[in-house]
Amino acid sequence: MTISESAEGDALADGGAGRAPSSPVISLTWREGTILIEGIVQRVEERIGPQALRRLVEIVDRDGPAALARVEGDFIALVRSREQLHAFKSFTSQFQIYYREGDRSVANRLFAFWAAATGQWNEDYFARHVLIVPGYQFLSRETPVEGVMRVLPGELVSIGSRIERRQLVRRNYVYRLDPDQRREELAEHVLHLLRDAIRTRLAARPHARICVEISGGLDSSFIACLLGEQLSTGVRGVMFSQPRLPSHAISERYARDVAERYGIDLTVLPPEALPVGDPDVSGYADEPSDFFWFGDIFSRAVAELAAPHSYVFTGFGADQLFLRSPAFLPYLLRRKEYRAFRNTLPAASRLLARGQISVAWQCLVSQLPAELHRSLQRLWFSRGWNPWDVSDVNMERALTGDIPWLRCGRSLAEYSLERHRAEVAMVGDGIICDDWGYFSAPRAVTQAHFSGKSLVDASPFCDLPLLDYVYDNISARLVHDFGGRYKELLRDAQKGIVPENLRGRRNDTFVFNSFQMNYVDAAKERLAGLLDEVDEGWIDVKAARHAFQQLSFGVTSSSTRSVMALMGYLQWRRAFLDRATTSRDDLQDGFFREALSWS
Repeated sequence: MTISESAEGDALADGGAGRAPSSPVISLTWREGTILIEGIVQRVEERIGPQALRRLVEIVDRDGPAALARVEGDFIALVRSREQLHAFKSFTSQFQIYYREGDRSVANRLFAFWAAATGQWNEDYFARHVLIVPGYQFLSRETPVEGVMRVLPGELVSIGSRIERRQLVRRNYVYRLDPDQRREELAEHVLHLLRDAIRTRLAARPHARICVEISGGLDSSFIACLLGEQLSTGVRGVMFSQPRLPSHAISERYARDVAERYGIDLTVLPPEALPVGDPDVSGYADEPSDFFWFGDIFSRAVAELAAPHSYVFTGFGADQLFLRSPAFLPYLLRRKEYRAFRNTLPAASRLLARGQISVAWQCLVSQLPAELHRSLQRLWFSRGWNPWDVSDVNMERALTGDIPWLRCGRSLAEYSLERHRAEVAMVGDGIICDDWGYFSAPRAVTQAHFSGKSLVDASPFCDLPLLDYVYDNISARLVHDFGGRYKELLRDAQKGIVPENLRGRRNDTFVFNSFQMNYVDAAKERLAGLLDEVDEGWIDVKAARHAFQQLSFGVTSSSTRSVMALMGYLQWRRAFLDRATTSRDDLQDGFFREALSWS
């Protein structure tokens, strides 16, 4: 048996642990072969920076590829041994690594598996994407290409004479509901974990330039301030604003306060300074996103400003951890925490400006099986008053539904049940998370624009140690506290770091809806033309065109949300096929591939 390989970027040899500062790929040598890593290795048994890579080699030498489960970071790895290939993905990684059983091949780019003559698209993947089933790029093995699978988070796939899959990392999160915890007792450790998340990233790529997106809100401003603490110079900030809107003008003032306090070189981009039209080069991404428009505007703008090989820090992921949600009320009923429900209901009702009876009824209705609830909603849809409406406490059911113009795949109910089972197996069902796929979301949005300059998205709020601390140690009552301001726990962690006027803001009103509508209006002809490329066996094209017309008029419904997702898929597929048939060197960023061959 022999092993063939194709990898971009040779690393610098350094005692068996080499690193290529200009390459997105880390190449290491261990006792049986090589280790290729894309992403960031943050800590290995209390070692960071180059020492972490050396320690990684030592533990793989001693314990084999399964030792990668003990490595902290946002990365994927391909380990070559004498007779096997091993593919691993860290638990919260945004990166993907793929394999195909038929030819025993592994790659970190999906285009490597496409063959023009024989390639087939996966209809179930397409249907999940159009139905906006949460988490499918995180929890499902299936990919857009039929017969190609993804390595799941925390999974080690070993490929040799047979395929072996081992789930080395999993969680079983369950909210604590301790009524006696105090925010000030916990905020200090939240701050420590975020500082550490930044420190370990900087140590992993000490020569990287730094860019940070600052919206003027609590999350991104906190990250910008923590960067300013650790780096006295050299941080570039980017803000997108609509100064003519009062809420945006306030946010811009807050962002400038942060920049002035920490010496951040801030660029504020008004709408007229944002990129418009199609980019000169169609950007490649491994998988589609329903937020493709966000990437085409904002990620593209950041890519134009950031220096090559920069980190791009964001506050992404904070909402999942620290933003209170009315969904906490039906969650308490499901947990049979009736006393906690009774105590939480009055403040939540006041915040929602709804009567307690109305909110309590919606929480009770949310306990119905999803498909039965959708059937009841359909029966009452045209009657003017719908007693089955739960939009105040359960937005997932309010915004999703089967799409009449979708012809392929299975029902939303089947996909939702499949998703729930996968979530329980991976992370349990003891917390509220509307989309576990949020870990992979940044790369799906940014890759088409960031890869050309080897930019690395950095989202400290997505780090596993922080998730473990929030979900295992902090009472959910402190997060889902409806009696005070939103994100009070995060505000406590920001004391003395974030400017007080910003830390005390009552709400974050920076929204992107107007940007999306402007994008649709500007790209209307191009997006409508994409419908000419879709298989009519997959959708009713005429009905989809009607849904797209409704979208362009500002209508918000399950159908218009899905047609936007459809446009994201079709735009992605066009760029994917272009990349799969092109061998341009400027599109090789970080690509590696290996396959077993028998002789």
